[in-house]
Parts: sequence; C-alpha cells; structure tokens
Amino acid sequence: MSAQTKTNPLGFLLLLLASAAVYAPAWDGDFLWDDDSYVTENRTLTEPGGLRAIWFTPGATTQYYPLVHTTYWIESRLWGFDSRGYHIVNILLHAISAMLVGAILRRFDLPGAFAASLLFAVHPVCVESVAWITERKNVLSLALALGSMLTYFRHREKGGAGLLAASGALFLGALLAKTVVASLPAVIAVVIWWREGRVPRRDALRLAPLFAIGACLGLFTV
Repeated sequence: MSAQTKTNPLGFLLLLLASAAVYAPAWDGDFLWDDDSYVTENRTLTEPGGLRAIWFTPGATTQYYPLVHTTYWIESRLWGFDSRGYHIVNILLHAISAMLVGAILRRFDLPGAFAASLLFAVHPVCVESVAWITERKNVLSLALALGSMLTYFRHREKGGAGLLAASGALFLGALLAKTVVASLPAVIAVVIWWREGRVPRRDALRLAPLFAIGACLGLFTV
C-alpha cells in the first residue's frame, strides 16, 4: 500500500471548486417535493424537544435516519429555512466524498486517483443526491462510509485500537444517515480478497461486529 494518502489541500480545493461549479445551478434551488416533510414542515426542527425526538422517538421523522435530521436541526438554527445553506452543505459533503475516493485509490497505488475523484465530483449520475436536499442521506452516508473504509485500511497498515474504533464509529454514523451502507464490511472484505487472495482471520474477526451492527440497524429501519 502507498503511504501517499495524506490529504492534499490543493487537490481538495480543486475538487470543491469543480463541485461548486457543476452544481452552481442548484445553489438557488428552492425546496421541492419531499423537502417539505424532511425540512420545512418537519416539526422536530421547530418544536421544543425536537432533537430528542429525532433520536429517541421512532416515527417522529419521515425516516429514522437521525444523523441526517440532526444536520437539518443544526442548519435550521444557523440559517433558518434558507434553502441555499442546505444545498451548500450537500455540495461540501459531495466534495469530501470525491476526496476520499481519491485517497482510497492512492492507498492501493492505483493510477489516475485524482482523475477518478474529479470524475466522481462532476459525474451527472450524482446530480439527484447532491442537488436535492432530501437526499442529504446519500451524500452524508457515503462520506462517512468512505471515511470508515479508508480508516480501516489505515488500521491494517499501522495497527492501533484507535483507528479501528474510529472506523467503527464512522460506519455507525453512516448507518445512522442511511442503512444502505450496511454492506460496507462486505465491500472491505472483497477488497482485501482482491488484493491478497484471501481474507485473513484477523480481518474476519474485526469485521464481524460491523456486519452485526449493520444487520441490526438495517432490520430496524426496514
């Protein structure tokens, strides 16, 4: 694995600028469709005890993705219901994911890492997730899942319980944003098998709790 995985500030700035330029038409986009139930008519964002309800009262929000609704709760206090702020956060999360894509590819010494991350940043397949405020769950869960994956492979290289715990915490955060990321431990196992021809027992033991957490939260939100 390559050691050249440190964040390049200039590279991230370029990805951020590319994302901002491509999604500039969305900046001034108003709330639409499900944005009403997720944000503007979401009573947990305006009523006393709303944050507690987001986390501890199933059914208080449209879907039980408490980390997503917590970001809306914070933003509603920062800029109210000005849609531009919500769009900018989505774009920033997308740029972070693009940066993490490049970092993961560099960790495996794969050529064209920055080109791939730039392609991801501007590819039209991501438009719905980035431009639609309701799809915060997609951009947030992906950024956290990619962070978890990168941190897990750093743990494999450097060791230490801290990195392993950080990977697990990021994975839990990703699940609390959208449980579709429950398959991440399987993705990590497949990457290890692809690179090494097998999945060592130590990885199976370390990934097992992640499989269990993903399955439990996935069943809870079905």
